[in-house]
Amino acid sequence: MRQFAGRLNRVWLTVIGIVLTLTGVLTASIGLGLLGRVVSPSAGITVPETSDRIFGPGTAGLFEQPGAIAAVAVVGLVLGLLGLAWLLSQLPRSNAAKAFRLQDDAVRGLTVCHPDVLTAAVEDDAETLPGVTKAQAVIRGTAGAPELTLKITANDRSDIAQLLLALQSETAGHLAIALETPLRHLAAQIDITTTRRTADHITL
Repeated sequence: MRQFAGRLNRVWLTVIGIVLTLTGVLTASIGLGLLGRVVSPSAGITVPETSDRIFGPGTAGLFEQPGAIAAVAVVGLVLGLLGLAWLLSQLPRSNAAKAFRLQDDAVRGLTVCHPDVLTAAVEDDAETLPGVTKAQAVIRGTAGAPELTLKITANDRSDIAQLLLALQSETAGHLAIALETPLRHLAAQIDITTTRRTADHITL
C-alpha cells in the first residue's frame, strides 16, 4: 500500500558506486606503481614516489585559515543535509492523489472531489464482494490518469480467481465510471485469513 524510494536509491547507489570504484582503481594504481606506466610524461602529470610526502607543509597552514575552515564546515553541512534528506526519503509514503478536478469549465463551473471520498466508496464497494472481510484502498495519479491500489483481506473459502475478476470488473469498473476515465494502473494484494471453527457440542 505504501511506496518506497526505489528509483532514488538506485540512482544514488549507482553514482556512489561509480565514484568509489574510480577512487579505488586510482588509489590502487598509485600504490602498485601502475599509474606511471599509463600516464605519459608529456601530459604534465607527475606520479608521486613511495618516499614523497602527500601533504606539504603549506597544507597545514591552509587549513588554519578561517576561510578554509568555513569552506570545510559548509561542505560538511551540505553533505549532512543530503544524507538526512536521503534517509527521510526512505520512509514509506502512501503518495495519495490530491483533489481531483472532475470538471473545470468556465460556464458550468468547477467540480472538485477529494480522493478520501472516492477511497471510502471503493473500500465499501470491495467489502460487499463475497468472502471479503476488509478492504483498504489508495488512489493515486490524476483525474485523467487515476491509479488504484487495493489491499483485500478475504477468508479461506474465497475463490481467488473470481475475487480478482470482481475487483477488476466491479470495484475498479465503478471507480472508472465515476471518474469517467479508465484506470491507468490497478494493483491488488489479497491476504487470506483462516476461518475459526468452534464446536459447542460433540456428537458421539
